Amino acid sequence: MGGSIGGMITAAYLSKYFKRITIIESDDVVSDTLLKSTPQDILDYRCRLESPTSLGRSGVSQIYQLHVLEGEGYNILIELFPHLKDKLLNTYGVRTYSLKTELRFEANGQLLNKNLTEDLFWLCIDRFTLEIVLRQELCIKFPDKIEWKSNSRVTNLIADRPMNIVKGVTYRCKHNVGSPSCDLYGDFIVDCTGRNSSSTKWLKEEFDLIVPTEQMHYGGGYVTFIGERFKTGDPIIDSMAIGGCTVNAPTRNTGIYVSPIRTIKTTGDNSSGILSTLGCHCVNSEFPPSDSYENLLEWAKDYLPSEYYTMLKSTKVIGPLVPYRRAINERKFVKSLGNKWPQNFILLGDTLCTFNPQYGQGMTHACRLARELNKIFNENYHQLKDISYIFNRRASPISEGCWLVSTANDWKTPTLKVIKTDQNGKVQVYQRDNDSTTNTNSTDSKMQTPLMIRFLQWYNFWFLQCASKSGRMSTDFLRVINQHSSPFSLLKPNNLLAVCHAAFMSYFH
Repeated sequence: MGGSIGGMITAAYLSKYFKRITIIESDDVVSDTLLKSTPQDILDYRCRLESPTSLGRSGVSQIYQLHVLEGEGYNILIELFPHLKDKLLNTYGVRTYSLKTELRFEANGQLLNKNLTEDLFWLCIDRFTLEIVLRQELCIKFPDKIEWKSNSRVTNLIADRPMNIVKGVTYRCKHNVGSPSCDLYGDFIVDCTGRNSSSTKWLKEEFDLIVPTEQMHYGGGYVTFIGERFKTGDPIIDSMAIGGCTVNAPTRNTGIYVSPIRTIKTTGDNSSGILSTLGCHCVNSEFPPSDSYENLLEWAKDYLPSEYYTMLKSTKVIGPLVPYRRAINERKFVKSLGNKWPQNFILLGDTLCTFNPQYGQGMTHACRLARELNKIFNENYHQLKDISYIFNRRASPISEGCWLVSTANDWKTPTLKVIKTDQNGKVQVYQRDNDSTTNTNSTDSKMQTPLMIRFLQWYNFWFLQCASKSGRMSTDFLRVINQHSSPFSLLKPNNLLAVCHAAFMSYFH
C-alpha cells in the first residue's frame, strides 16, 4: 500500500522472495505524463506547479517541500539500482556534493568545522524528480513482476480475527465514487501510505487492537521554492553549495536549508549555473510567509542570519512558494504489542514513524526499514507468520535513533503539545503555553521532559561546542545526520571525555 519512496524500495527488495508484487497507489503515478517525461519536462512541471494536486499527487502534499536523501539512503538506492547514479548524473544534471568542501552547516548556533576526517556525500535532487526516475527504473527492472494499481485507495483490511492474520485488502477506484470494491488477497501486506495511514483505525475495527502512539506538535512548518542562485560578491556565501541553519528553540525558532538539485546551462554572467531548492522552516508556529517573495525576504531579514538573507536576495525564483504547516513527530510503538500484532502485516516508513522534516530523515529511514525487512527474509529460516513480529522488534532501534535526533530539540519548543495514547486507549494531552505548562487527563500538573531527553539536550549543546573546533567530532556528527551511524555513537569515550572537559572548564572558569 503506497507507491512513493518507501513503497518502491520495499517492492524492489521483496521481489526476490515473492512471485508477484502489487502496489496500490492512490495517485496516477504510472501515467505517460510522468513515466515518459523528459528531464526538462519534469523540471517544467515542478516549476510551473500551481498546487500539490496539479500533477495528480494529492496523496503526498509534502512532496514539493525540500527533501534530503541522506548518505545511507543514497547507498541503498545505488545497491538496488546500480544504473541509477549514472542516469541521474548524466541525464538529469544531478550532482553529488561533498560535505567536506561544499557544505556550510550551522546546528544549534554552532558552525561546524570543515576539516572533516572523512568525506561524506549527499545526492542533491528534489523528491518530485527522484520519485519519477525511481519509478521509471522500477518499471524497467521488474516489468512482469511488479503490478501497479493506480488511482486506487485501500478502504479496509481483509482480516481473520480468530487466526490473528491479515489476508489482504479491500480497495476501490478513487475517482469513481460508485465503483465496486475489489478484494485483493496476498501473502504479505506492507503499509507504506505515510503519515495519513488508516491502519490504526482498521486494526481497531478488525482486531480491536489499539496501537500505542505519541505525537509531538511543535508548530512546525515550511515554505519551499526553487530558485536560480546568482553570485553575491561574497566568496564565502557564493561557495556555499549546500547550506543551512537549524532552529534552536526557544532562542531561535526559525531556520533555512539550501540544497542544489540540478546544474543548468545559463547565459547570465553572474549566475552560478545551479538550481536549488530553498526551504525556510520554523517551530513554535512562527511560520514564514508564502504570499509573496518580497514578504518572505522581509521575514528572512528579521529572522535568519544575514548571510542567508543576502543569498535569498540574490536568488531568482522560478517556481511558486509552496507552504506546508502540518509537520509533527508521531511514533507508533508496535513493538510493545508483541504477538498481539497481526501476522503477515507491517507498517513501514512514515506510516510507522514521522519526524520533524528539518532533519531530513524520512526517506532514508524508510529505505533502512525496507533493507532490514530484506535481511529478515534473506535469513531464510523464519516462518512467514513470524516475520511481522521480528520486523517490529528490529525496526524499533532504527526508528528510536531517528526519533531521538528529531525530538530532543523539539522538547524545548515553548508551545509544545504532546498527545500520548496507551494500549487501553487512554489519551493524555499535555500543552505548554510559553513559560507555563498545563495538561489534560493526567494526574501530573506539568509536562515532564524525559530524563534521557534532558541529558541529550545538555550533551548536544556541549558536543556541538566541541565539534565546531574539532574535525573528528564534526565528522562523527555528520555521520549520524547521514544515518551511517547511530546517535549513541556520539557517546563513545573520546567524545564523552571532550564534552565533559568542555562543560567542566566552562562551569569552573
